[in-house]
Amino acid sequence: MSTNTAGNSPATIDGSNLHVLPTPPTIHLKTADDVRLEMAKVYRDMRQGRIDMADGTKLAYVLGQLNKAIETGIIEVRMEALERTLNARKKSP
Repeated sequence: MSTNTAGNSPATIDGSNLHVLPTPPTIHLKTADDVRLEMAKVYRDMRQGRIDMADGTKLAYVLGQLNKAIETGIIEVRMEALERTLNARKKSP
């Protein structure tokens, strides 16, 4: 990895043309709140014309699906904990 001399930000090199391209920022999407924040960014970018509406709609759809998967994972963990608690109570006199 090289650095971009203009802003000293991380960059990647496009081997075919040997142009230095800025490295995109890391997008954190591990929690529902992370996804919500990213959806808000996509929305603002669409409203301000930085992202085409069709592309933004696709991104928002994928983010919505990711949010559903995160919520499902949280619900599964919580249900398993409830089931363990109920089973423990059934076994104790």
